[in-house]
Parts: sequence; C-alpha cells; structure tokens
Amino acid sequence: MARIMIADDNPSIRLLISSLVTHAGHEVVLQAKNGLEALNAYFHTKPDLLIVDYQMPVMDGISLIEEITKDDPEVKVLLCTGSIEDLRNDTRIPKDVAVLSKPFDNNEFLGLVTAALEN
Repeated sequence: MARIMIADDNPSIRLLISSLVTHAGHEVVLQAKNGLEALNAYFHTKPDLLIVDYQMPVMDGISLIEEITKDDPEVKVLLCTGSIEDLRNDTRIPKDVAVLSKPFDNNEFLGLVTAALEN
C-alpha cells in the first residue's frame, strides 16, 4: 500500500483518482485543489507518489514539482494533463516524470501509478 497525494483543481477528477487508487489498495493522504496547497502539505505528509494536474490555479503542476524536487529530488510524480500539446512545449518537465492525458482509461491510469511507484 502506497501513500498518495492528489493535486488537481477539478473536484470530480480528485474524487475519481481517489476512488481508483483507494480501490487499488492505496491510501490518499491529501486531495489538494492547487499546487500551493499541495506544497504546503507535502513535507508533512511525505507521500510515496504525487499525482499532479499540469494546469492549476495559484501554482501549476510543474512549479509544484520544481519546488518539491529542490528538497526531495527522489519524489515520484504522475503528471496529468488535458493538453499534451502544452506539455510538448514546456521545457521544465523532468524527463523521469510519467505523463497521462485526460480523460484517461482507468486501467492505463492504474498501470502508470504502479509503474511510478516501482520506478
């Protein structure tokens, strides 16, 4: 069982992801509505995996990843986006971050969660 933090501004996506990972036997330690909320809680919760939306208000997913990796370079991240095109043009994305396009297939999502945790 892994401890997972979810950061997404869409409450229905947070609920879906939470349901999927909980059903798969993992624990959701926080559902954050933006990157800043996730950043403020990250070092207190120390999740095994961070599932992050690329575009969020207050602090986007890449800025969140950049801030966390300053102190925790081994953080495991699954980055979700509604626009793969935006990601192709963003040079800030670390090469070892798994990326998933929304809407996603539930089985594909869970496979990427498992792969990210094993990486």
